[in-house]
Amino acid sequence: MLDHLINLAKDTSPEKRSELVEHVTRLYQQRSETERQDEIKVYNGVLDGIYNSLKPSDRQLVSDRLATVKSTSASLVGKMARDELPIARAILEQSQSLSQEMMVDIAETMGQEHLLALSKREYLSANVTKVLLSRGNKEVHQAVASNLGAEIGETDFERIVREFPTQLGDRIRHLRKSNQELIEDLFRDDKQAASGEPLQKKPTRMDAKGWLAGIRLKRATLGQAISALAQEKNLLEVVRLLSVFSGLELKYVHELMIRYDATGVASICRSVGINDTEYAAVCKARCKHLRFPESTGTKWVTNYHMLDQTDARRLVSLMKIKLNARKESPKEAA
Repeated sequence: MLDHLINLAKDTSPEKRSELVEHVTRLYQQRSETERQDEIKVYNGVLDGIYNSLKPSDRQLVSDRLATVKSTSASLVGKMARDELPIARAILEQSQSLSQEMMVDIAETMGQEHLLALSKREYLSANVTKVLLSRGNKEVHQAVASNLGAEIGETDFERIVREFPTQLGDRIRHLRKSNQELIEDLFRDDKQAASGEPLQKKPTRMDAKGWLAGIRLKRATLGQAISALAQEKNLLEVVRLLSVFSGLELKYVHELMIRYDATGVASICRSVGINDTEYAAVCKARCKHLRFPESTGTKWVTNYHMLDQTDARRLVSLMKIKLNARKESPKEAA
């Protein structure tokens, strides 16, 4: 198969190149998580070698399919990120293969459309944000300030947010403040955030492991599993599933589940696609565990309805980044 792909790469006809792009990108998507580095190297090499000679529609296909592939080579992802829009958009907004150095360089050298796409990433470091605010126009400024995953100093934030309509500016201030407080509480060493009793294992018709198998076989959805477990008041198994699908450690999802507020749990649920009805079942079970009146759960569901999935994903992404930073430098994070 790989020899066939390499031979196709040597063919100069547009039809063969389009055929090559279709085959390689599809295979790359399917096998990107494997440990077959020799195969991944060939995929990167073939696509990198022919990228500049591809027609726009083929370059768009490469960008769209590889935007979520973590093993894309630096050379290839750099070409895609600097391509014309809309080809570059998916890479600029999503690709985890873009290094911080690449993002800074793009922010320093590319046009406003590229800067705007970059400003919509789930997470932006302080170095990238600084350049975006320095070179970006008003639209870029607003995108950065609205991005809850953007690291931005208080002075710069207040300067930029004054460009917003008053109501929008107040909303963004509130979201940033509540998210920052949530993250600070979550990672406090004293563990004295307002919370209820730890969750206990309960009998269940199907545990998280069983539901996970069904989800992977496409016999059930995550929302169905969450709803069924919540109706059984089995929040510990709900926590296990949310941990798997959000990528957050089990202990942190558990801490959020027993907190007296709903911001953290709501963000995780929305980020993984739990709908309002399914989330309502979680709220009802949480109220039971925390001994809250059902009216509290109703308020949580109302707020959940207004929670944007992009904002939720950015907050969860920021949690992961803070966790990784804490692991790498525990004293500094503490």
